[in-house]
Amino acid sequence: MNVKLRVLSAGVLFFLGQTSFAQKTKNDTVPKEKQIEEVVVTGYRTKKADEITQAQSIIGSQELKQQSNTQSLTNMLQGKAPGVLVQTNSGQPGSAGSITIRGFSNFSNTGALVVIDGQYSTFAQLNAINPSDVESQVILKDAAATAQYGSRAAAGVIVVTTKKGTRGKTNYSFESRFGTSWKVSDKEMNFQMMDAGQKLAFENAISSMVGNTPHTDAEVLELTALNHDWQKDILRNSSEESYFFTASGGTDKSIFYYSLGYDSNSGIIKYIDALKRYSARFNFENQLSDKIKIGVNASLQYQKTQNQRDLNNGQNPFRFMYGANPYEPVFLDDGSYNPTTLGFPVLEALQRNTSNNSNIRLNGNIFGEYKFTDWLKFRSTLYNTFAQLKTKTVLEPGSFLDVILGYNGQVSLANNDLYYLTANQRLDFDKSFGRHKVSATAFYEYSTEDTNTMTATGRNYRTPGLDILSNMVTPNATTGSRVQTRRTSLALLTDYNYDLRYLLSASVRRDGSSRFGLENQFGTFWSVSGAWNIAKESFVNIPKLKSLKLRGSYGIAGNDAPLPDYVNQPYVGFGLYGPSASTAVPITVGNKQLKWEKVKITNLGLDFNYNNRIRGSFEYFINKRSDFLQLIPYPTVQGGYTIYDNAGDLENKGIEVEISADIIKKQDWSFQLRGNISNVKNKILALRPGEMSRNIGNNNKLEVGEMPFYYRMVRYAGVNPDTGDALYFTNRTTAVNGETFYDLPGGRATNVYTTNDIQDIKDKTPFPKIFGGFGATFTYKNFDITADFTYKFGGYSVNNQAHSLLDPSSFDTNLRVDAINYWQNPGDTNVLPKPNPDGIWLTDYFLQKTDYIRFRSLNIGYTFDKNFLGDNVPLNSIRVYAQAQNLILWTNYEGDPEVAVGSGEGNTDVPGSYSLYTYPTQKTVTVGVELQF
Repeated sequence: MNVKLRVLSAGVLFFLGQTSFAQKTKNDTVPKEKQIEEVVVTGYRTKKADEITQAQSIIGSQELKQQSNTQSLTNMLQGKAPGVLVQTNSGQPGSAGSITIRGFSNFSNTGALVVIDGQYSTFAQLNAINPSDVESQVILKDAAATAQYGSRAAAGVIVVTTKKGTRGKTNYSFESRFGTSWKVSDKEMNFQMMDAGQKLAFENAISSMVGNTPHTDAEVLELTALNHDWQKDILRNSSEESYFFTASGGTDKSIFYYSLGYDSNSGIIKYIDALKRYSARFNFENQLSDKIKIGVNASLQYQKTQNQRDLNNGQNPFRFMYGANPYEPVFLDDGSYNPTTLGFPVLEALQRNTSNNSNIRLNGNIFGEYKFTDWLKFRSTLYNTFAQLKTKTVLEPGSFLDVILGYNGQVSLANNDLYYLTANQRLDFDKSFGRHKVSATAFYEYSTEDTNTMTATGRNYRTPGLDILSNMVTPNATTGSRVQTRRTSLALLTDYNYDLRYLLSASVRRDGSSRFGLENQFGTFWSVSGAWNIAKESFVNIPKLKSLKLRGSYGIAGNDAPLPDYVNQPYVGFGLYGPSASTAVPITVGNKQLKWEKVKITNLGLDFNYNNRIRGSFEYFINKRSDFLQLIPYPTVQGGYTIYDNAGDLENKGIEVEISADIIKKQDWSFQLRGNISNVKNKILALRPGEMSRNIGNNNKLEVGEMPFYYRMVRYAGVNPDTGDALYFTNRTTAVNGETFYDLPGGRATNVYTTNDIQDIKDKTPFPKIFGGFGATFTYKNFDITADFTYKFGGYSVNNQAHSLLDPSSFDTNLRVDAINYWQNPGDTNVLPKPNPDGIWLTDYFLQKTDYIRFRSLNIGYTFDKNFLGDNVPLNSIRVYAQAQNLILWTNYEGDPEVAVGSGEGNTDVPGSYSLYTYPTQKTVTVGVELQF
């Protein structure tokens, strides 16, 4: 799969619908009449942009370069493509984002299919790639695009193409960047923490109300003098560096590309080296004869990370830095780290309770092609991926946590080996008959996925400082597993166009998967699509209208990703039940009747291009998803069991709009505006038979006829201005425990909190109603500046972090400054409830909008070309630049509105549904230089 990017003299990079544009420098020798060449990836085939009938978006190499190299490729997609919602799971360098393509896709949170240079891959492998090696990321969205991938394409497809050589003399490039990042300030996220004086005054003021002993004046004076900021004690400014070298070139018979890269980012937590990545890539193609061509594509990535705990307790450095009181010192009198009221010295743990990951990934693809005629050729390709993840966790003997547990040290090792193989045999037909052009691809494909895991833990060190299992006196646990998946496919893809005016495409694919029972192992997936380029009709007499293409498609794609392997086997797993654990009951049951999860996709689109100055696309889509694969609980009289089954239907529909305009396009300078917006609506059509609703986690719900994962919480009715009591809306009519009912404009309210008053809040879900991005590029001669913004509106999240930092029952830990704004006198309004030992209950008061606009990136650069350097300097160009990320955040959310996971360890709720103390977003500033020679 090759991608050739448009080259525009304006030096502007933008991506709209099916096209991509790359920067042109003065050293380019492309003739003006051939400046635009549009060949884009459409999956298994490449096509000219005028031949495309499908919905896809492209993010190219130049846009990736505008962001930090230690950011993951998934997070780099944020705001870049309509219909693609990217939410940051964590601000940790290299961490993956959560991607949703055209709305909520299934109840199992499985994501899009990832295909890297033709090989089926995972998001972990995607994010291990050095972004500088990537030519483009193509997001396939409608049936015409995704059905060619059949059984795994129901949630969309991300096709990644890495860079290749080009014919001509060997070109070399070297790029180096250096930067730093720091946590976005609390003030920018709409809250501030108390200092020592404020916290001590607050504790004394509420002591009688919450049953706490007040501090004496002497204690207040002594403790206030100890004031410090725990964020400064735990966090730091990170250091970031990146080096990347390439060599590429070729002749009429062969082309090649080499690259070597190194990236590191220390991260913002002290004592932890967050990310180091080493990468190497080589690809080569050789035309052995007029009929035979061979090629090799190989890459190696090695990545090391150090991790922190991501729990809602003091082991999490971000929970600790907010919870520890500013008058509690870092060290105790004996020189040891202070565990503080949180009960855990996190600064010691960061040094003595370590967790390290090392990942090595090796990809080796080889192909051979035989050309029967100019219009018929055969290609055989073998794709191989080997990956190994090793995790080492050390609990040093004598550390605070080790003393509590009494282990005398512990070492845990985990090893996960993964091997993917795909063999593809394809026949390509391409022939023109006058104004008619017919193309077809038929292929057979076989793929395997094999994983082996092993974990082992040992305790009680023989020799201090020797962190290996053989040094552990006491073996604790050893486990292992092996999983195999097999898939086989037959497919036919066809295209026809007449004079690039009328275009038809169709695909059919027959897939088999070992994840299903024998009766349902095979599924058929297909698509049909067509397009009419109205601008080419004789009755349209608008010379500057380059394209006005009306598109439509319909088809079916499938999904087996939610299924673990072997659940299609007829088995029963047992567990013990009851206080004495003497009764065995089934806990898991196999299901050999499982069948494919499917989606029927309808898409209508319109692309336009006026004078190569104004370009855009409009899309309308409806996705009907059926037979969702889910792990469903079945209650019994004693205990319960779960079973994977097909249950549930869902509809996604929405509109996507993308547009760019070259406001100024002159010889020496240019100015371009661009933007995209998406509106997606999701509705559940069915759950399992006989089921109309289902509660998910603590605060979400699924219900037929409603948006997925709407919230269910007790609704807050404000504060009684006479008593300071918190009030809650209720549908109950009988008072209990001396409660009082109040008739308020919003309904009946009570002063007693009870979970019996939990209500459905059907108009609020984690999913935004609109989202997208916009930006601008300005160039003047060799100077350029690019700015990009992202946004989303209409989604909600339960702000658990705000709740814990405002709750007066947590008086022994630090709180936000606005916790002081509580009811004190009759008549007080717009205040928090009067403090009491029970504190503040979690209600929809903390269900906050996640609306935001973020100044995502700013890039400023200047290129010294050959005219400046002269012939005596052995360089074609030198580009110097500065870039910044996450400059400004506009939001009313009290925290980070982007983070999609509230607490990474053990989180099973819906991404974006609540926030807690996870790794925060950072501001980043980087400077770099790029040499071309």
